Amino acid sequence: MGSYQSQVKKSPIPVKPRHLDFGFPDELPRYWFDDNPYMTHFLNALSSVFPEGERFFIETVRFYMDQIEDPELLQDIRGFIGQEAHHGKQHEAFNNLIEKQGYPINRFGRFIKKRLAMTRDFMKPDERLGITIALEHFTAILAHQALADPAFTEKAPKEFRDLILWHAIEETEHKAVAFDVFQKVSGNTSLRRKVMLRTSFFFWLHIFALQMVLLWKDGMPIRPLKMAETINFMIGKPGLLRKIGRDYLDYYKADFHPWQHDNRNLISNWKQRFSGIASYIVT
Repeated sequence: MGSYQSQVKKSPIPVKPRHLDFGFPDELPRYWFDDNPYMTHFLNALSSVFPEGERFFIETVRFYMDQIEDPELLQDIRGFIGQEAHHGKQHEAFNNLIEKQGYPINRFGRFIKKRLAMTRDFMKPDERLGITIALEHFTAILAHQALADPAFTEKAPKEFRDLILWHAIEETEHKAVAFDVFQKVSGNTSLRRKVMLRTSFFFWLHIFALQMVLLWKDGMPIRPLKMAETINFMIGKPGLLRKIGRDYLDYYKADFHPWQHDNRNLISNWKQRFSGIASYIVT
């Protein structure tokens, strides 16, 4: 953990939307991640929730914009909204490729939309914002791993790999924006912790349930070697879920701030190294 202090109320790097077009192919292999049905459908399930999730994030943050007087934070909020809107559009384009393969990806999206809309009926705005900052923490720590270790993306097709890396860069840039809004309008540490506990349970429940539905659509393929590789990927080596554990737990500290995980150098390095992103930029 870096030395960035919890009282910071602005992002230390600019939050700038990038208009990109990844030029997805007309078709993808059915098991596009290393011919592995388990990993492919885990990533398909993740992608299926992004478009509606991003819209929810925008809605919950925008609700408080008229209460924010800090001009720098307001500028970051606008950048956050722009970035999240583009993320949703690109994942929708990718999800449509998976839908063409006969999977109910867009139906999943509609299900997630209804679930999130229900929170308007029984949750206060600060609780809904609490869901956003909890999920933003998940995306931030997953993004860090995607950028820090090439093993997490190297077996994906280039278009999806570049989508994930671009998404990871921007999720890192704006990882504190919703959190800083929450601190301004609420700052309730107990609420933040309670909402994270609930959100953690339901987030992973939904992801793994959606993964199982996709595998069921394929007749529950039995491929022991690929299953072993998936378990290794998740909890062995490179161990995605294992590696995010400590960063996840930091969220429950009273003085937590997302930029205590100070990975600005990682972002700077990727912006220089990821030359492929430049060819995707459109006006």
